[in-house]
Amino acid sequence: MKGGMRPRLFLLATALLLAVAALAQVKQPWIGNPAPSFSLSTLDGKKLSLSDFKGKLVVLHFGTGW
Repeated sequence: MKGGMRPRLFLLATALLLAVAALAQVKQPWIGNPAPSFSLSTLDGKKLSLSDFKGKLVVLHFGTGW
């Protein structure tokens, strides 16, 4: 390794460790709390809102088409 690479590698490793430590401290506010209300339109133009499904299990999946 060149002399200039070691300080950069050390800084990168330190930044990565700090980021992981910070993420470990983040609490997940959505667990155990009610979901925020929202509504959307279906493909046939009907309007749905989260409150329409009160008391039922709702699973949302936000995926991509890579």
